[in-house]
Amino acid sequence: MATRWGALLLVVLTAACATPAFSTERVRLTIEGMPVLDATGLQVLAEAELSYTLSFGYVARTGPEAVSCWFARTGRAFEVDTRLWCGPVQVPGTAPAPDWVPVPLKAVDRSDGGVRLEVQPPQVPATGARSAPVGKLVRTDGREIAADRGVGEAGPDFLAVLPDVGAQVDAASAFVRDDQLEVRVTGYARPAAWPTEAGELRAEHGVELRVLRLDVTRHGEVDSAFGQTPWRGWLPQPPELSLEVPGRRHRLPADRLPDRGSVLVVYTVPAGGGAEALVLNTVGAKSLEQRVEVPSGQVLGAAAGVLRRGPGPEATSVSTPVSVGTAAGSVEVVRARLGRQRPVAFSDQYELATAAPGKALLELRLRGHGLPAVVGAWATAGLLVVELPDGSRAPFVGARYGGELLPAAAVFEVPEDVRSVRFSVMAGVVTLPQLGAVAVSGGEAGVVGLDF
Repeated sequence: MATRWGALLLVVLTAACATPAFSTERVRLTIEGMPVLDATGLQVLAEAELSYTLSFGYVARTGPEAVSCWFARTGRAFEVDTRLWCGPVQVPGTAPAPDWVPVPLKAVDRSDGGVRLEVQPPQVPATGARSAPVGKLVRTDGREIAADRGVGEAGPDFLAVLPDVGAQVDAASAFVRDDQLEVRVTGYARPAAWPTEAGELRAEHGVELRVLRLDVTRHGEVDSAFGQTPWRGWLPQPPELSLEVPGRRHRLPADRLPDRGSVLVVYTVPAGGGAEALVLNTVGAKSLEQRVEVPSGQVLGAAAGVLRRGPGPEATSVSTPVSVGTAAGSVEVVRARLGRQRPVAFSDQYELATAAPGKALLELRLRGHGLPAVVGAWATAGLLVVELPDGSRAPFVGARYGGELLPAAAVFEVPEDVRSVRFSVMAGVVTLPQLGAVAVSGGEAGVVGLDF
C-alpha cells in the first residue's frame, strides 16, 4: 500500500562502503507499533529548527557536512524513539566527542494508517552538558549510523573544556578574579591540530584552533558565611566565567571547571584571528564585569584595583595582646584577605558589603587565646582597630560573630593599594553574659602585611 512516507531502504554503513540490508517492502518505521506518517517531512522540519540553534552559536558543527536529523531505533524491528536526534554537533563546554540535540515529536493524530507527529522546539543541552541517543540512528533515505562517531572537525563556535594532561603550550600570563573565583591563563597555543582521547581534532575551513590552559581557584567554598541564612538583600551568586572570541561570547560551564587545578579550553576563532578576552561577571549585589585580553593579560575597560591584586595567603599569624577582666590573652590574625565584597552580620541576618570605588575590604580572620569562654563577639567587635600607614583608622564595616568572645572575622574598608596595617584592641567596657560589665584593654599593635 502506497503511503506519504514512501518506502525506506535500510543500509549498514562501514568505513569503506554502504551495503543494502533490507528491501523496500520490509522497512517500516513505527512508534508503538504504528507506522510513522511523513517521516521524511519530520526530518526536514527538525533540520530547519536546528539551523537557528547553529546560527546563534548554541551548538557547533563538527564537520563540513550539514547537520541532519535521525530517528533512534529502540527495538528489534523498526520501532523508533519519540524524538529526532540532530547532529553530530558539539555543545560548547563539553568534550570534543559528538553531541546530539533531541527534538521531541508530539503525536497529533492516530488512525489505521499510522501516527501523525509534529516537530517540537529542539531541547538544546545546557552549556557543558551532553545529550546522546542509545543505539543506532536511522534516516528515511536508508542510512543507519552509530551515535558515537569519534572526533570530527571543529566548526564555528566550537569550544571544549578538557582535563589538563600536561600538553605542551606556549607560556602566557593573564588573570581575572573576584571574591569567589580566581582564574589565571598560564598557556596559549595556535595548533593546526590537537590530540584528544577520541582522536585528532582539526578545524574546518574558515576557522582556526586555539588552546588555553586555565589555572582555577575557587574561594567561596572556604567561607562558611556563604552558606548562612537568612540574608538581607542579594545572596552571594556564583560568578560567571566566559571566553570572548570575534563574534561570540562562550560561557564556560562551572561544573567543567575544578575547584583547584588546571584545564584546557580548545576552541575555534574565525580564520585570521582577532581579539580574544577572558570575561568574569560578578553577579548579584553591585554586579561587576571584568575583561582581560588573551593571551597578553591587558586589562580591557575599567577595573577594580583591589581585584588586580591577589586575595592573600591561606594563612598568616599576627598577634596583639588583650586583657578581659583578670584574664590576659591575645588575639591572633590567622588570615588576612583583600577583596571587593565580603559577607557581614546585620542584626540577625547576613548581608554582602561592597567596597567604595578606590577602596578595598580587608577581612581579618581572628582567633582568641587565653580569654574567657563566653559568647560576646557583638560587644567586643567595636573595640577592634585597624590603623592605616598614615595613622588614621580604617572604617569598621562589619563582622561575622560565631559563638565566642571575639568575632570570627572583622571587615574594614582600606585604600585599594594598601600594603600593611596595624591591628590592635582599644580599651573599653563591655557587658558579657555571665560576667556582666567587664573592662577590656589592649597592647602593642601587630603589623599585618598586605604586600600581595
